[in-house]
Amino acid sequence: MKIDALGFLEVRGLVAAIEAADAMAKAADVRLIRQHQVDPRFITLVVEGDLSACRAAVDAGKAAAARLGEVVSRLEIGRPDADTEWMVVDLVGRSKEDKKPGKKQAARPVARKTPGTPTPGASGAPPTPTRDDPPAAAAASAVPPSSPAVQPAPSPVAGGETPHHAAPGDEDLLAFIAAAPRGRTLTELKTRFGAALDKARLEALVAGGRLRKAGARYRIPGA
Repeated sequence: MKIDALGFLEVRGLVAAIEAADAMAKAADVRLIRQHQVDPRFITLVVEGDLSACRAAVDAGKAAAARLGEVVSRLEIGRPDADTEWMVVDLVGRSKEDKKPGKKQAARPVARKTPGTPTPGASGAPPTPTRDDPPAAAAASAVPPSSPAVQPAPSPVAGGETPHHAAPGDEDLLAFIAAAPRGRTLTELKTRFGAALDKARLEALVAGGRLRKAGARYRIPGA
C-alpha cells in the first residue's frame, strides 16, 4: 500500500500523547499508524493521509499538546520514498515488538548432596587403600561405578503442534506470514520455526510467486 503523506508529532509524556492523538484524529481525515516510544519520556505519533490532512492533523495535535507544555518536534513528509515508507512502518512496528517480555533464562541446576551419601573420611565409609594393602584388599575396598542413568524418551508435543526443530510445511509457513499485515522477517521466522527453516526455502517460495520480498520482510502477494 502506497502512503501519500506522513505526519509526525513528538511529545513528552503519555497524557500529552493521548491528548494530541485524539486531536489529530478528529481534526482531519488521517489514520494513526501507531505511537513510537523512544524512552519512557518521549512518544512520537505517526499519521498517514494526504499532505494537507497530515498538516492539519499535526497542527491540531501540536496545539493540544502545547496546552500541557509537552511538544518536542513535528514533521510532515509528502509522497515518501518507498524505502522511507518501509523504514517508518518497520520502525514503529518493531517498537511494539520490543516491549514484549523476553523469555526468562533457565536457572542453572545446583548440585545437592543426596541424603545418606557417606562423606569421605566419615565413620562407615569404605577405607582408602594404602600402599601396604595387598592387591586383594585394595580390590575389595574399591567402590564399583554406578550404572549410567537411563534417559527417558522425549514425549510427543501436546496438541499435535509441530516442534520448532522440525521443518515446517509450506502451508504452515505461509499462514504464519499471512497473519502479520506487515509480513515477517527472517529472524521472526527462525524464532518461530527454529533452525530447520533456512533462507533458501524462503527464496524458493519467492521465486515460485507464493511470497514476495519487501526489504527485509517476506509478505504474501497482494497483502
